[in-house]
Amino acid sequence: MVLRVGHRGAAGHATGNTLASIAKALALGVDFVEIDVRATRDGHPVVFHDRRVDGTTDGSGAVIELTLEEMLRLRTDDGQPIPTLDEALAVINNRAGLMLDIKSPGIVKRVCASVTGNKVVRPVMYASFLHAELLAVKRLASGAHTMALLDSVPVHPTAFAQDAGVTHVGVGIDCLTGEFVSALHQEGLRVFVYTVNEPSDIAWVRSLGVDGIISDFPERI
Repeated sequence: MVLRVGHRGAAGHATGNTLASIAKALALGVDFVEIDVRATRDGHPVVFHDRRVDGTTDGSGAVIELTLEEMLRLRTDDGQPIPTLDEALAVINNRAGLMLDIKSPGIVKRVCASVTGNKVVRPVMYASFLHAELLAVKRLASGAHTMALLDSVPVHPTAFAQDAGVTHVGVGIDCLTGEFVSALHQEGLRVFVYTVNEPSDIAWVRSLGVDGIISDFPERI
């Protein structure tokens, strides 16, 4: 069975990484909700994708330059607030698994503490393009599921995963090939692909035997 992962909640239906988008993903019955986590200037995990808030909110500046209080005053283009990680986990409330895309270095301890503090019992995958952060997760919780994200095919198809000690790999659709999927599977890694929205693309990546599909429209999977 291919796992259905709602990208930034269900970003095809509501502004991604908002509580409304998360609620929509849950209503659609996803297996996992994927959200992005960044640190504010004072070290609090908030759910936000871009490095800067310009263009997607009524504020300006980099997330790491803004305090939690300043982030909470912002509104998205459709008037929604920026959630804290705790607020997002409270909405999910163990109704689906979690895929937490760690966007900022140095926040793993706070992210893991939030997961523990919210008594998350559904499966959690800690994902990141910052592969050193995934090693930090393993130091805190050796049995954690970790996912190395890639937007290109490395020279050696599996060495990066071994270096990062991961259990899962998340591959951009533009660099997905059947050979790459097979090489990862041969190393015992589970393979997810992002961000897949068109029905024809969904059918194609399914034919390659991926384990999970991340989509703005998870109901299409």
